[in-house]
Amino acid sequence: MSKKKKQNPISTFGGYTLDLAKFNLKSDKEQYAEIEKKLKDIYKDDLDVSKKHVMKVIRLTYNPKDDYIYLPYSLKVTKKGLELIFRVERKVIGIGWIIFGLWLLLLALIGSTYLGIKYINVASLNKDIDGDGIADINIDINNDRLADINVDTNNDNKPNINVDYKGNRKSVFNIDTDNDGNADFNLINDASTDDKRKECKINCDTNGDGWPDLNLDLDGDGIPDTDIDTNGDGIADLNLDINGDGVCDIMCDTNGDNKCDTNCIEAPYNGMGTGTSSSTGNADHNTGTAMLIIRFSDGETVNVDNLVPDDQPFADNIVRPYKTFTVENLSDYPMYYSLRWRVQANTFVTNNLQYMVSSTNGGPNIGYQPAPRNNEYIVERVMIPVRATQKYTLSFTLIGLNRPQNEDQNRIFRGTVEIET
Repeated sequence: MSKKKKQNPISTFGGYTLDLAKFNLKSDKEQYAEIEKKLKDIYKDDLDVSKKHVMKVIRLTYNPKDDYIYLPYSLKVTKKGLELIFRVERKVIGIGWIIFGLWLLLLALIGSTYLGIKYINVASLNKDIDGDGIADINIDINNDRLADINVDTNNDNKPNINVDYKGNRKSVFNIDTDNDGNADFNLINDASTDDKRKECKINCDTNGDGWPDLNLDLDGDGIPDTDIDTNGDGIADLNLDINGDGVCDIMCDTNGDNKCDTNCIEAPYNGMGTGTSSSTGNADHNTGTAMLIIRFSDGETVNVDNLVPDDQPFADNIVRPYKTFTVENLSDYPMYYSLRWRVQANTFVTNNLQYMVSSTNGGPNIGYQPAPRNNEYIVERVMIPVRATQKYTLSFTLIGLNRPQNEDQNRIFRGTVEIET
């Protein structure tokens, strides 16, 4: 008896064309809603349409060139001029890719673990696993087409070796010292359950994503340096590193007695503070009350220079500039806040340098817009729930014009992001 071929659930979809001339005039919120509705109409109950699916389509509309993407069940979305065309079309795999795949399989069978890892990662370098447009794993730092940071050795979308610290793109945890594809130094420990968390003392990964969250040992000496959980409740309460530079910013223990000495935060948090701190206490204990905290992954300053236009043939293989940070509500009530640019320099001649905002947990998502030349708001009146954290990513690109852009050579953008309540 022959096996019945599985039918594509959206095979009867007859296609749809979106007018980009009208679409581009809509607000970011309206664009997101329109694409989300169209995908839900196409997939119905056969796919749970996610933010990643929607943003993948929206990012296609930003491309100055004609291009296409594929979504589940062979839904091909093509940008052609000022039209965005949705239709079901099977991917065509060239004979070259088939031969390449067989070659990789042969290497996996007869090669060493190290070689297998290296060649497999060529096909998945700079992989974005959360749909924010930023590379998370298998990051190629030196453009040699080999993964250097956050290397995923078993294809589970989690880093296994050479894991970075708060996005600093440096090997800090699970370091592979002998290039055999296995972690040898400063290992990460699984703390994804309550029992494991209570037993974990160093480099504890509490959510199972492959990055440690508590009791972080930055130098591999076996002693936690930042984000230390002193009472086993799964929340960092000592030596908190807000800006990702490896130095304590709040709740700092300066004498090694496992107690806060400087930049301490009072609890419970009370009052409707303004987001600033007021000092109280005595000469040995500096205390402040914080409502909202903004934590940068790698310093507060945003630097962009000598960016390659996104229409260059090799542009897709370049890790583009970005800045990540989180906003945390440490109070017992919802709060509103705004984010604004403080621009130190913007020497770009055109408005082709643009940035995009993506965020989690109810935060805003904004499509590409020109980088500011003066101080201005990024977002205003954002609500953050009680004891919640919203993660932001600012991604930058230089819009290609299909012609030389010499006027923007050697230009720089430098600024910082500030929070207001």
